[in-house]
Amino acid sequence: MGDKKVPQKVILAYFSGTGCTKEVCDCFEEKLRKKGIDCKKINIAKSKHFDIGEADTLMLFSPVYAFRLTSITEHWVKNLPVVNNKSAIIISVSGGGEISPNTACRNYCKRQLKKKGYDVIYEKMLVMPSNFAVSAKEDLNISLLRVLPYKVEKIILDIIAGKKNLTSPKIQDKMLSIIGKGEHFGARFFGASIRASQECNKCGLCVRACPKKNIRMEKGLPKFGFRCMWCLKCIYDCPRKALSPRILKFTVLNSGFELSKMKQKLYHESGRTENRYNRDVLWQGAIDYIREDEY
Repeated sequence: MGDKKVPQKVILAYFSGTGCTKEVCDCFEEKLRKKGIDCKKINIAKSKHFDIGEADTLMLFSPVYAFRLTSITEHWVKNLPVVNNKSAIIISVSGGGEISPNTACRNYCKRQLKKKGYDVIYEKMLVMPSNFAVSAKEDLNISLLRVLPYKVEKIILDIIAGKKNLTSPKIQDKMLSIIGKGEHFGARFFGASIRASQECNKCGLCVRACPKKNIRMEKGLPKFGFRCMWCLKCIYDCPRKALSPRILKFTVLNSGFELSKMKQKLYHESGRTENRYNRDVLWQGAIDYIREDEY
């Protein structure tokens, strides 16, 4: 097992576009505090440069975009200062699970953290409802939310017990993660193609919420630049559903994406959702993830 490093003071650094990764981070914060572990939460989108100070452990939370962690997360990690005797934990979040092509998604950040002097002791993929291109059925999404606290509790118990969890990505996925860097670049053109319809009420919510400061108001309407990272927050959060891209429209769910409504559905249900997705091959990674443990 090696030297046991039990976190005492933890920085929880997250990026979240439409809320799923923040939900994961919030769950960790709640459970760590209940175990008497001091922790502080940092929103990467609002923290360009950060020194974890007296904290002994950095926990990094990021969704998976294009077979790797988000560009804003990678940039933040690359700009961290060098440290001594600090640990790091990486939690990635996806809709598909720890399956190909995502097994190398944490590689870049893991290498960067090691260069900065961090001892990366644990990495894990957690699965949340998908907001990109294809949505799973409601019962699967609700089951993912229901199992989250149990998954988080298990990870925390592993870490407290000094257990390490480091993965070995598939070779083909390492190549795909390199190719995925191109999507980080391509996201700029997706964002620049977004237009507001006549339904826009000029509220400016999208301008204030954009993590890349890619939107400005021009002649009373939102104008999109070339710094987009494809988080879809502006489109899904728009109260009038007035925003849509001119290219790659298939990546946006026609029904939208509202995590808050899924959570309300979960809270109003009693008992466990019946599994009605046994043969849903598209979501096999998420199904296997749910069934890994009895809860």
